[in-house]
Amino acid sequence: MRKPGRKPERCVCFMLLMFVAVLIFSATMLALHYIQEVREEKELKRLAAIAAYNTPPASPGWNIHEITSIQPPTQTTQKTVMLEQYRELYEQNMDMAGWIKIDGTEINYPVMYTPEDGEFYLSHGFDKEESKSGLPFIDKRCTAYPFGTNTIIYGHHMKNGTMFAGLLNYEDEGFYAAHPTIRFHTLYERREYEIIAVFRGKVFRKGDTDFKHYNFLNAEDAVAFAEYIANIKELSLYNTGVTASYGDELLTLSTCAYHVENGQFVVVARKT
Repeated sequence: MRKPGRKPERCVCFMLLMFVAVLIFSATMLALHYIQEVREEKELKRLAAIAAYNTPPASPGWNIHEITSIQPPTQTTQKTVMLEQYRELYEQNMDMAGWIKIDGTEINYPVMYTPEDGEFYLSHGFDKEESKSGLPFIDKRCTAYPFGTNTIIYGHHMKNGTMFAGLLNYEDEGFYAAHPTIRFHTLYERREYEIIAVFRGKVFRKGDTDFKHYNFLNAEDAVAFAEYIANIKELSLYNTGVTASYGDELLTLSTCAYHVENGQFVVVARKT
C-alpha cells in the first residue's frame, strides 16, 4: 500500500527536472546564438579588412569623381578593369555586386545580387552558409551593369547595431547634417550619393492604392520621375535641401522598422 503524499512529491520532482531542462536548453540556445554572432562579426571584419587593404592610397589632388570615368561592362562595350580592392572578394563570391559604407555607422559591407533567388542573402552570409544577419542585397527586380534609375538595397535591422540598423541614425537631422553622403561602390566604379529623403514607410497590401516607394525602379518619363521625387520629399522627416532630376541615378536603402506593421525605414539618395 502506497504511503500518502508520495505522488505529489514525484510531481514536484518532475516539474523541477522539466524546469532545469528548459533552463539548460535556453542557455544552450543563447550561447549558440552568441557564438554565431561573434563568428559572423569576425567574418564581416575579415571582408572589410580585405577591401581596405587593397584600396589604393590617395594621392595629392586625388578626386573620387575622376575615378568614376571607369564604366562597368555592357553588352556593347569591351570588358573594363575591376577595381583592385574588390577583385579578391569577387573571386571568393561572384554574387558580390559592390560595397556600401556610411560613416558614423556600422554599415561597411559587401552588397550581393542574386536575381534568380532574390532573398538568398536575407539568411546567408558571404560564405553562403546560413546566417542570422545575412548581408545587404539588391532587389531582384533591379538591374545591374547597367544599373537602372533606382537601385534598391535591403538589409536587416539587427539588435546588435549591425547590418542596416545604423540607417535609423538618420531619424536625427543632426546626424544627417554630419553624414549627408553614402558610398556605394560597384565592382567597376567608385560612387558617392547625396541623400534626398529619409522617411518611415511600410509594405502595403497588393490592392492598396497608397504610394508604394519600393515599386519605383525605372522612370517611364520625366513626369513619373518628378512625381516619385515629390512623394518621397513629402514623406521625408526633414528637408535635406537635395533633389534630383530626370536622368539621375538613385539609391534606396531600406530596413525593417516597427512604428507600424510591416514598417520600413528608408533612405533615398542620388548619385553625384
